[in-house]
Amino acid sequence: MEEKMNSAQGKGLRKKLTIVDTDVHHCYREKSELFPYLTKFNAERFADWGFGGLESDPYASSGGVLGIRGDFEAEGSGEIKGSNGNAQSCSKRLLDAYGIDLGILTGGPAQTASALADVDYGSALCRAFNDYSMEHWIAKDPRFRLNLAINSQDPLGAAAEIDRLGSHPAVCGIMLSCGAPRPFGQRFYHPIYEACARHGLAVTMHFGSEGSGINPPPSPAGWPSYYIEMRLLRPPSYAVHLASFIFEGVFEKFPTLKVAMVESGFAWAVPLMWKMDLDWKGLRRLTPWVKRLPSEYLMDHVRFGTQPLDEPADPEAIKHIINWIDGSRTLMFASDFPHWDADDPMMTLSDQPEDLRRRIFAENAIETYKLSLPAISQAA
Repeated sequence: MEEKMNSAQGKGLRKKLTIVDTDVHHCYREKSELFPYLTKFNAERFADWGFGGLESDPYASSGGVLGIRGDFEAEGSGEIKGSNGNAQSCSKRLLDAYGIDLGILTGGPAQTASALADVDYGSALCRAFNDYSMEHWIAKDPRFRLNLAINSQDPLGAAAEIDRLGSHPAVCGIMLSCGAPRPFGQRFYHPIYEACARHGLAVTMHFGSEGSGINPPPSPAGWPSYYIEMRLLRPPSYAVHLASFIFEGVFEKFPTLKVAMVESGFAWAVPLMWKMDLDWKGLRRLTPWVKRLPSEYLMDHVRFGTQPLDEPADPEAIKHIINWIDGSRTLMFASDFPHWDADDPMMTLSDQPEDLRRRIFAENAIETYKLSLPAISQAA
């Protein structure tokens, strides 16, 4: 993404297309910014030990400047690498620059906190970050929406946090990290989904913390050597959870639940969908509660962020993939701002039909997250 998109370009895109960005990373810049939202004991613990060493990502040498766009680093992002420094800067460099109507915040400690053995401490950090996000991000710009940070390994605590803030009009979902000791369809997690259903919130999944803390290795073969290998391991992580959601019967038990998978791309889901349908036809008696084709559950309940956009050598191939996954229903624009490989909405799927782009850039996200646009967007 270019930092200096001229205003005429931005306004031109703005008039043509409503844009909802479903993956905007946000965070605090200094640990001390969370202290007011923690007990004295937990604030001291966080100051001294942070996440207990889990911040040290062996695969963090990921391009750009500390993993983010080089031009964005000029304003600094403090101690937290790969995240926006503050709401004002994000509003200027993303929302204003690219004519984005709503940005859904996906940052925070949920990934690392859910890898901690001490679930109470992990949940406390999530609560603190949610309160921080409300005061320092949501209150600063009406175009921001929030996925709540929750500790997935503390389902009852997570449900309580959803009940505490889930009715806030700016809250549209929760964050789950793909790194987990058990697949997300299992009944261990069902109190979380029950709380989401109560409040009409979507479940947003994002890779992170695979192989960290209490989580198993990031692949069946163990730990790879390089960051590029970790990138290639993202789709299998999502695939395990996707199959679990379907075959554990989550969407039968919670028929209104929507699951968004961001920063995973989407091409990988096509062959998985075909294989799930084929295997279910031969093995359906093993999971009699799965009453429909797995592909039907996917189409009705699962959405995919476009970033990182799959770019086959044959430009026509992406059109087939979008058709196979029914992109008019299942795809949502995501920039992944401010990461080094963030996607520019001016360039993303720019050769696709206009009605399809309207679905992908706004309407699917509005339906999935039950969003209302700011007044300025409605007027435009």
